[in-house]
Amino acid sequence: MKIGYAQTVITPSLDKPVYLAGFGQNRRAETVHDDLYARALTIQTEEITLVLVALDLIGFFQQDMKDVVEALKVSDVNLHVVIASTHTHHGPDTMGLWGPDDKTCGVDSDYMFAIKKKIVDTINASLSDPKPAFAKWTSVHVSGLVKNARNPEILDDELTLLQFAADDGKPLVTLFDFPCHPEVLWEHNPNITADYVGYLRDEVEKQTGAPCIFFSGALGGMMTPDVKDHSFEEAEFMGRKLGEEGVKALDAVNSEQYSVVGIQKKEIKAKLTNPLYKVAFLRKLIPDVRDRKGYLTTEVNLIKIGGLWLATVPGELLPKLGLQLKAWMKEAGAQVTGVIGLANDEVGYILPVEDFKYPLNPFKPGKHYEETNSIGKGIATSVMDALREVIASPERESGVTSSPKNGSSQ
Repeated sequence: MKIGYAQTVITPSLDKPVYLAGFGQNRRAETVHDDLYARALTIQTEEITLVLVALDLIGFFQQDMKDVVEALKVSDVNLHVVIASTHTHHGPDTMGLWGPDDKTCGVDSDYMFAIKKKIVDTINASLSDPKPAFAKWTSVHVSGLVKNARNPEILDDELTLLQFAADDGKPLVTLFDFPCHPEVLWEHNPNITADYVGYLRDEVEKQTGAPCIFFSGALGGMMTPDVKDHSFEEAEFMGRKLGEEGVKALDAVNSEQYSVVGIQKKEIKAKLTNPLYKVAFLRKLIPDVRDRKGYLTTEVNLIKIGGLWLATVPGELLPKLGLQLKAWMKEAGAQVTGVIGLANDEVGYILPVEDFKYPLNPFKPGKHYEETNSIGKGIATSVMDALREVIASPERESGVTSSPKNGSSQ
């Protein structure tokens, strides 16, 4: 197994208006507190090249991902790319919902063009000089940092960890995956920042001497930082605490001499029923990618790196479903499990069907805010059915497999 890594800054210039995404409209960026990044980790075996990309952005639609992959111009049929957003609430609007008002798209097309090129260059750099590596994986529960604002009794505080090291044991790259919105800072923050994620990566890199790539897990629900003041001090405490606990957990396990790597992809379809999204289409805030019957096509993946299994989902999965996925993976033979959210798409919240109740007044949703930011009830069925199928399918030695579309009419 060989691995490669590269990163680049994707912080927008403040020479023209930058609308911060994640809370309300017309939240203009005033300063840059810390840079935003695109980070790419390449994992290669003789049968597969897997590239995992993490973006410090609110979300990256499937068409944006496809633009990047097409621009790579790589002929390797065994190349598979997963591009996921950390979902920071203090970066530029890359989706369209957070412009100057609710009728104006907040996306800067010039910025989108520029970062797609940067992402392509970053992926190519990670592919250019892979190094032999061994891998180790583990997880640790870190209590007291995150809460579920929707259903407090359902909590996932598991930090999923993967580290690659050279023959001499020196770390090459560390991967962290944690289910929590990067929103320690709150709606009145005017500073561009990666939030707690930036501090986490800094701490890991300080301790290991190697780069760190971070992915957000099943952060829907609302999995949010358990803080009082929404300050940078709290963001630093949370990030560094996660970094410290993760490195400590990794130091306690040994690297595997050989790790089988594989990925299974499945396209899915789900019907868009959210009236607010239909209005957003009419106002041209977000791209309308529905087919003639009102369905969206997106995807899920199951990644296996030795005993670590990672399920990717195209949005913000609620922890009830995330915990179910982890249980299925453990039952199927995984040693360590995780979920990568907002992967190769961002379709909004993915709620359990039994808990989905669209509010009578979506502008005053009460306890059902997440439903107003979901494409509809059917997306959960499509995601979970598809992942249950690939998790239960016979294990392959190594490589890429694809499955046909799975649809839900709910």
